[in-house]
Amino acid sequence: MFSFSNSARNIIIMVLLLLSFLLVSTNTKAATTESLIFVAVNDELVEFSDAKPFNFEGVTYVPLRSLATTVKAVVLYDPIENSVTVTKDSQSMKILIKENMYVTESLEKLPISIKTVNDRTLLPLRFIAEYLQLEVTFYAEGPIARLLDHNEIFQLTNEQLYLNNKETIEAEKEKWKAAIEAQKLKEVNSAKIAYLTFDDGPNSNTAQILDILQKYEAKATFFMVEPKIWKFEEEVQRMVTENHTIASHSVTHDKNKVYHSPESLLNEMNVTRATLFSVTGIDSRLIRVPYGSKPYLTKDYRDLLASNNFQVWDWNVDSNDWKYSTEKIISTVKYQVANQKQKNRAPVILFHNSSSTVEALPEIIEFLKAEGYVLEAYDQDHHFMVNFWNDERI
Repeated sequence: MFSFSNSARNIIIMVLLLLSFLLVSTNTKAATTESLIFVAVNDELVEFSDAKPFNFEGVTYVPLRSLATTVKAVVLYDPIENSVTVTKDSQSMKILIKENMYVTESLEKLPISIKTVNDRTLLPLRFIAEYLQLEVTFYAEGPIARLLDHNEIFQLTNEQLYLNNKETIEAEKEKWKAAIEAQKLKEVNSAKIAYLTFDDGPNSNTAQILDILQKYEAKATFFMVEPKIWKFEEEVQRMVTENHTIASHSVTHDKNKVYHSPESLLNEMNVTRATLFSVTGIDSRLIRVPYGSKPYLTKDYRDLLASNNFQVWDWNVDSNDWKYSTEKIISTVKYQVANQKQKNRAPVILFHNSSSTVEALPEIIEFLKAEGYVLEAYDQDHHFMVNFWNDERI
């Protein structure tokens, strides 16, 4: 390990900070722009019980106290100054949390990017490593950021370290994915968004549905049957122009054909997806399978859809507009939306392109808006799970 004077080391740290300084202190939650990363010191994977390391826009953040303890550093918190002092051997640094600064040994204050998770302070890993004179290596398979203390003995290669901890790493990655999914649902539900979805079109009623949506400045998601897309190209193109979401429903809508095999389902969705792309230029991987995912979408079917990167949306509010009168449709939707509200879930409402839906839709939209809901279309960049199997892969 190279040895630096205090002034040289501080210059290096300042350059690294200028390159990585993107954010000031925030109360961080799991988000789609964050990714899990594992941290090891020499030959041991570090366990973090209350806050996990993560990578945000190329910067790896780690809980300061847990990491410092692992590398045999002493951490002291001053609640009056709201500062943390880290000492290892002859090295010492003070972090001024509220000010987003750190104090050098020459008492100079410099900026630092700080994050807070579960009341734990996280700092950029490379900053801590450089200050404590530890080498940093990176292994993409984990991914693992590894700190090497050349005053200690270590024997494993990065690959051996990963293989020794592979089972733990994979389990933690699954937990991380589940936490992100839960956070997405929480954010969607707290925003009071409702999703209007329409199956089995387009048809002669679709233009009227689009007119109503336009009048009320509401967005929706349309799950379409392939032959009808060609017949009503103008309506499909209008959906895109007016910022609705287009998606696949099948080619035949015949359960005996659609669910003949996993491959037959995949083929019908790929054909519909290709037609949507031909008509609109949009490659949509969102699907709703005919009659809903239960009981038909057993594991073999879901495995194949997941491996082909399809997202499956069912619903949690069923208007039953294919069999009910206008009045019954309205009362059914109101009742089921109230149930979802009690469960703190965003309503995903199933409609069809029917004449009774056209009649009921204005009152339903007015009801939802009066309840404080914003009517949005499905957003592929913020997908959240709505399937009857609770399969997070789709």
